[in-house]
Amino acid sequence: MINENEENKRISIWLDTYYPQLAYYRIHFDEPRKPVFWLSRQRNTMSKKELEVLSQKLRALMPYADSVNITLMDDVTAAGQAEAGLKQQALPYSRRNHKGGVTFVIQGALDDVEILRARQFVDSYYRTWGGRYVQFAIELKDDWLKGRSFQYGAEGYIKMSPGHWYFPSPL
Repeated sequence: MINENEENKRISIWLDTYYPQLAYYRIHFDEPRKPVFWLSRQRNTMSKKELEVLSQKLRALMPYADSVNITLMDDVTAAGQAEAGLKQQALPYSRRNHKGGVTFVIQGALDDVEILRARQFVDSYYRTWGGRYVQFAIELKDDWLKGRSFQYGAEGYIKMSPGHWYFPSPL
């Protein structure tokens, strides 16, 4: 194995061809001779015998591996770790559940540091869980008042220009 990401892509293509309904996260190569294949506990209906056959086929695909361990992972854990990470990074987000997965939409008028934090978190999450069940999207919103106004007072009124005031919330 030369590159873990390339190997994951190669095996994912094979899995998508021969097991298109298989709900999995990714393969971990912490020990290349004993890779660990993470499957969804909730979305898989394979019997123990079918899992053993799959493990043997994966082993044949990876000649460097002595064995392939299949581990059933919880979808709730995968989504929970994503949500906990977003909260820890203090990023504004919304959660959208859909058939076969969850999408977390990071949204708002994010500055460069927040965008970098979001990207680093998403990259780290995908390295652990892959991107097949949990996806992330970023919706940037522009602050149309940024750099063009001054805010005066606790009520939040904004002086746009001489003689022009803007009240962002109803009076």
